[in-house]
Amino acid sequence: MERTRILVTGAGGPGTVNLSRSLLMMDPAPWILAVDASPYYIHLGLGHERALVPRASDRDAYLDALAALCVEHRIDLIIPNNSLEIAVLAAAPERVPARLYLPAPAVLDTANSKWASHQVWRDAGVPVPETRLLETPEDIERVFPKLSRGGQEAVWVRGAGIPGKGIGVASLPCRTPGQALEWVRYWDGFGGMIASELLPGDNLTWMGLFEHGRLVTSQGRKRIAYVIPHVSPSGITGAPAISHTVSDPELNRLGELAVLTLDPAYHGVGFVDFKGDRAGRPRVTELNAGRFGTTHFFYTAAGANFPETLVRLALGQPVDVPLRDALPPDLFWIRTLDAGPVLTTREAIEAGRWPRFDEAGGLWPRVPQNFGDFPPAASPMWPPPGQ
Repeated sequence: MERTRILVTGAGGPGTVNLSRSLLMMDPAPWILAVDASPYYIHLGLGHERALVPRASDRDAYLDALAALCVEHRIDLIIPNNSLEIAVLAAAPERVPARLYLPAPAVLDTANSKWASHQVWRDAGVPVPETRLLETPEDIERVFPKLSRGGQEAVWVRGAGIPGKGIGVASLPCRTPGQALEWVRYWDGFGGMIASELLPGDNLTWMGLFEHGRLVTSQGRKRIAYVIPHVSPSGITGAPAISHTVSDPELNRLGELAVLTLDPAYHGVGFVDFKGDRAGRPRVTELNAGRFGTTHFFYTAAGANFPETLVRLALGQPVDVPLRDALPPDLFWIRTLDAGPVLTTREAIEAGRWPRFDEAGGLWPRVPQNFGDFPPAASPMWPPPGQ
């Protein structure tokens, strides 16, 4: 039987590198074509072959290039893993002769706009932070007293993700209306930025895989610390350095609810971000639709290969995976720039049991970097042999 042939886009980005690692842990492993628009980052892609393609912002050239590669390499399935490429492919599936497993374009548009998705969740009764769109300087003066709890707390001012505004994330915790005003002016952001209450609780995330509105499998996680936090005024960079699995019925309920509120027929992967309020209750902040988070190889290493499940669903193959809490709680994933990751447990951390280090420089787990590093058959990297 011929191996499944998969094309991964943005192959040199961290999310897709981890996606490729997960795919190569399958049994049998697929054949991978790794494509990227960068002549530099393409070197980081994990693929049996690599190819440079135009940027997805040049939609026609990008789609034509992918279509030609699909024909040349007999591609069965395309898996993009960043928002722009997902949006381009979801809007024109007929342009590529390979399968896709993506949410509908309308839900991608809503999810990619923090303001649009907030309004949908708020109106449906999904718990969200108090948030206002900033359209004029007067809006800042009006909303600041309430959002700052009378000046006791900072206010989270950031890009609203509204298409065409070109602002991006642009997040800053502002302690005075003057700071907020100058931050919005810096970005020429009136009409494209929002202000939210700054919640003090846990940073949580929940990833789920759906098939036409049916939840297939899911897992929750808590972020403890972030890579290079000093470069961000909030200390949050979007790249977790320390995180661990959680088993939380309320997180599971709200994660599924947040996704299906945006689209009752949601199809594909999505991960929902949460921030805990003062009472410790999670509130939904955003849905990253159609893509795996950058650290999802954590789950694969622990024995829950979400990309493998997506591949099987896309190809119409049966799957047998837990619906919720695919992994036990308190598995820890520890990493930073050019160091790690290490997979361990809360028990091992509290007991002071550290990973073994041998004379050859082997630190368990050895993260696959080259094709020879991957096992011949699928096997979870946890628990380590001999324990």
